[in-house]
Amino acid sequence: MKKLILINPHPIGNVGEENVSVLNQMPVNLGYLKALTPDNWEVDIIDETQELAVDEKGENVCFDKTNVALVGITSVSYQANRAYQIATACKRNGIPVIMGGVHATSYPEEAAKYVDSVIIREAVPIWEQIISDFEKNELKPTYDGGLTPMETYKELLPDRKFLTDKYKYRYSGIITTAGCPFSCEFCSVPQFQGRKYRERPIEDVLNELEAIKGQYRGLILTDENFYGHSKKSYERVRNLFKGMVDRGIYQNWFGFTSLNIFEDDETLDYIAKSGCVGVLIGIESINEDALKSMNKGVNLRITIDKYKEAIKNIRKHGLAVWGTMVFGNDNDTPDTFKDVVDFILDAKIDIMTCGILCPFINTPLQQRLNGENRLFRTNFPEDWIYYTSHHLTYILSKLSLQEFIDGIEYIYNNIYSTEVIRKKFRAAKDELNNLNAAMFTFRVNLDWQEVYKHLLENLRELQASGDYERALERYESLKNQKNLEMADTKT
Repeated sequence: MKKLILINPHPIGNVGEENVSVLNQMPVNLGYLKALTPDNWEVDIIDETQELAVDEKGENVCFDKTNVALVGITSVSYQANRAYQIATACKRNGIPVIMGGVHATSYPEEAAKYVDSVIIREAVPIWEQIISDFEKNELKPTYDGGLTPMETYKELLPDRKFLTDKYKYRYSGIITTAGCPFSCEFCSVPQFQGRKYRERPIEDVLNELEAIKGQYRGLILTDENFYGHSKKSYERVRNLFKGMVDRGIYQNWFGFTSLNIFEDDETLDYIAKSGCVGVLIGIESINEDALKSMNKGVNLRITIDKYKEAIKNIRKHGLAVWGTMVFGNDNDTPDTFKDVVDFILDAKIDIMTCGILCPFINTPLQQRLNGENRLFRTNFPEDWIYYTSHHLTYILSKLSLQEFIDGIEYIYNNIYSTEVIRKKFRAAKDELNNLNAAMFTFRVNLDWQEVYKHLLENLRELQASGDYERALERYESLKNQKNLEMADTKT
């Protein structure tokens, strides 16, 4: 029997979101492909957060090569170089390789140098065709899967059992929507998932939730924003969680949403009754000019003045508020960090995961910074490893590197110290009246303490390397040259 191996790569030594226990979930995307693969294939999945597919040097495969006919790899940008190492090792052993995911979608020409076939956008709609083409020795160099119709998931369920049996995952994800109509400067979601907000039928979601009820410590709604963007989507999500309550599908879960959910008490009530422990909300900044530059329209419409009211109302329903915020935007000053600490503590945000603004691939932010000659991590594919919220990849606008490091350290000392984390746990336990939510808060904060510590170490290593100062000198030189050229043009 032919064997297919599907791989989720992980760069050796990388510390990031995957180190947060509730985010270290099974790769459901590969579970879908396993479920779609014909029965005449044996399918294995290797998650490199759990075991290596290729040795640390990227030279030798670690899996049994017997009968392996094909390897499939998925990758976002920070995983790309590791994905290419795996692909090279597989091809060295005569094993053809297919690659898909966000990075291959954005840079298919680059990926094609390392693999036999590249999948653009989503693989689910065309996976059976790809396998058929391979069996006929007619594998195409490129496939475009387009976007998966939400009705597909009515009959298609990921092979969670295989993944759970192999790696003993405690958390799993579930898709209820896809796509985003917004145009945030830093976000790559519309590029990969499309700008149309696509929704699964409520009954399909409830049936899937019922089928896996009680099998996991917690579930993640993997949607970018489960609440949606219109009155129609708000009504749909209200009925979804009401359906969970009516059918007795009580399950610890959390999901990603936008701040405007605070105005919908009825939906928040059903969300809490369905077992939700918290919602993750992109706060991003408490500076209006920064939000404008990010094109963060939802937050601007609510206004920063209402942030604390919004957070208070969500917590009133017994839900932990997990905020995200980024530093390094062009409006940050040395005062920003103290202002943020004061805001986080005053607003009683249960979890705040802070990071560095990242110019993700093909986003307006990346294009702008590139046009301004401010990007300095551009030795690709090796430098893709830096494209996370834990590395600085561009020249700062109003801060020196030392001021930035000092500010990041101030955040660590005042938000991620063990004593502050304990205080947040006690406050969550007393005020949310939801022990599961309080424990969730404590666990995530402890995990992010370690992640943020590595972020700080990354900045110190950058400073010690001299790479930033050399990049700054080049940037200043180019800027001066441009100014001289403009002056010559005027004269």
